[in-house]
Amino acid sequence: MHRIFNYAIFLSAVLLFLSGCSSSRRFAGRTKSYIPSNSAPINVLLDNYNSSFTIENPVILYRNDKAIALVKDGNRLNFNVDGSGLNLEIAGKVFNAGYFELKPAEGENTVSYRGRKYFGVLKIIPDGSRIRIINRLPLEDYLKGVVPAEMPIGKGDSYFQALKAFAICARTYAIDRMKNNNSLFDVYVDTRDQVYGGADYEHELSDKAVNETAGMILTYDGSPAIVYYSSSCGGHTEDAAKVFGVNVPYLKGVEDGDPPNCSIAPNFFWTEKYPERIFIDRLISSGLLRSGNYSLQDVKVESRDESGRVSELLISLSNNNGDDKDVRIEGNRIRSVIKTANGNDILRSTMFNVSMNSDKTVTITGKGYGHGVGLCQWGAIAQSINGRDYKQILSFYFPGTEISKLK
Repeated sequence: MHRIFNYAIFLSAVLLFLSGCSSSRRFAGRTKSYIPSNSAPINVLLDNYNSSFTIENPVILYRNDKAIALVKDGNRLNFNVDGSGLNLEIAGKVFNAGYFELKPAEGENTVSYRGRKYFGVLKIIPDGSRIRIINRLPLEDYLKGVVPAEMPIGKGDSYFQALKAFAICARTYAIDRMKNNNSLFDVYVDTRDQVYGGADYEHELSDKAVNETAGMILTYDGSPAIVYYSSSCGGHTEDAAKVFGVNVPYLKGVEDGDPPNCSIAPNFFWTEKYPERIFIDRLISSGLLRSGNYSLQDVKVESRDESGRVSELLISLSNNNGDDKDVRIEGNRIRSVIKTANGNDILRSTMFNVSMNSDKTVTITGKGYGHGVGLCQWGAIAQSINGRDYKQILSFYFPGTEISKLK
């Protein structure tokens, strides 16, 4: 049976060698003059609710900023929050603190959580009645878990310049989030920000891309640029103002080649078919239609924007009483209302055509994947394959920006 190391003996030794980690730096809001240092750690929210988990490799347990025990793998940590703060029960011992941290033990270079390894430390902190699990680590180590999770690596080094361009984008995005002054964490672990896979996702080529661009970010007029990216733009990137309400000169739509650079993307062309009942149910579940007592009369594109994306979809219906009703859906909301035919995801893009046949099955045929704003990932890959370097790629998708170095 695994036991916690005699923490009284361990404590007297460990304090000679280990110093505590201070609480997260609180970053200021968006300002023109302030850019966080490259040495500032990033805080990634791994979990929101988990109050019990098993140690998977030896770690040093810190209470607030002081080491108190070596915890061997197999021990289970049980947390709860009460009026006195955060409580931890482990191997029959109970500790209380404002927060706890887990750091790699001697001979280890990562901490594990739910089957994944992470560089840096795990911070367990109460937030009301919830318990947040946060990975606090150097920004460059974080990026090494982001780039291969968000971008295909390819074979050989043909994608390398695209990986370097993306590393700069991902770093710029992270820096911007670190400035938003969230007192507990900076970014989510998933697509709410950037997908982060931890140490297990690291790859030699993407690590090299991060290392060769270390500290580089995109800036505009002296401040970190606002960065967006999507898988494939369908042949023309989108104006950020149309999707996110962000009106900046370097996020206007650009034509992505003819034929499109990103046409090399898997499933660049796609088709979704919807039986009438499913299509109507999507309108009901989105609150656009109150009753299912309607039938489809027509579905058509009412207008498009400059990139060719659908800016307004018009759905004409009638009910058994002969009453007609029009439902209009605008912009990127179309994707979350209509979704894929199986309902498992939002519609891949708004760059599509639509038709309805005699049995009222709706067919949507489209191109690309994602909102289309900013960097087109597969477009960047195509440019890399064709010999363009990361600076040229970034200048193409973010015209007018500069590459600057964090201090």
